[in-house]
Amino acid sequence: HQAMRMGALFDESAPRRAVNLSLNSDLVSKARSCGLNFSGIAEAAIRREVARVARERFEAEIRRSVAEHDAYLADYGSFAEAVRRTLEEEGEAEDGAA
Repeated sequence: HQAMRMGALFDESAPRRAVNLSLNSDLVSKARSCGLNFSGIAEAAIRREVARVARERFEAEIRRSVAEHDAYLADYGSFAEAVRRTLEEEGEAEDGAA
């Protein structure tokens, strides 16, 4: 089968697989009487949960990265600040030499 497209959460072209679920028997009866598609409903719900978990993990990784970046800036300052200090020091050195 084909490879997953970039950014996909799962391979939508993967073959279907039978699984067993334990559900409330009355709910199953009501759902069947409504003509609901169990596989479609379950797959849509699982897809939403997979997307939610992936989003939460991504957001947590971004928060960790931002915290690490903030800690680095607190310890060492930014590149722009270093350049500014260097230029100011060079300007002061030139002023003192004149």
